[in-house]
Amino acid sequence: MSHRRRQTPPFWGGSSSRVRTGMGGDGNGTVQHGRPAMGNNLKQLRQRRGWTMELAASAMGLSAKGYEKIERGERRLTADRITRAAEVFQVPEVDVIGARNPVRVVGQVARGGLVTLYDGNREEFEVAPRPDDATLATVSLVVADGDALPCVAEEDWLIYHDEEKVGVPEEWIGALCHVCTTDGALRIRRIFHGREPELYDLFGTGYEPVRNADVVWTSKITWIKPR
Repeated sequence: MSHRRRQTPPFWGGSSSRVRTGMGGDGNGTVQHGRPAMGNNLKQLRQRRGWTMELAASAMGLSAKGYEKIERGERRLTADRITRAAEVFQVPEVDVIGARNPVRVVGQVARGGLVTLYDGNREEFEVAPRPDDATLATVSLVVADGDALPCVAEEDWLIYHDEEKVGVPEEWIGALCHVCTTDGALRIRRIFHGREPELYDLFGTGYEPVRNADVVWTSKITWIKPR
């Protein structure tokens, strides 16, 4: 019996929702550029409890100076510290970072629906408006070619998705997804069962389908909008 090596998706976590189209985000369709905002709601959460910075820092296991820099947005709030802050202030993680913070544009979609992810180690990402129902895992791709996704999105539109799941959840069959196959290719395609067990057919308008693809992970597209 063969064993498939599990490949960890590049951006993990969150929850899915149905695809939406429209302006969304901040309501005016604008996109911010440069370094993503490092704002958070720590000050409001701390003041709601009547805590000093020193008390909040102690509860989070940080120095007072280190906590102050994070609260002011001068230092990034890491995933571990978001989780810790949510525990300390007894709120959902999304309430720690603030629902209006922008999301990262992590890659682009080219002709054929092929996706290229940016270098995950780079410090600066372009950012895009955050949809109202976005999660901590929400990221965006930008359509770099007008023929990339015919009848779905035009050039410079934004394609949002949340979590990546190993394999293909049954409830995502027929849905538009960001798909990673074992050959390393990343595509935006609708996904259906193939002729062979655990293999899938990937369909895109205007392109030949990819038949009997061996899928590593999928992420359902949740929001499509012009910018």
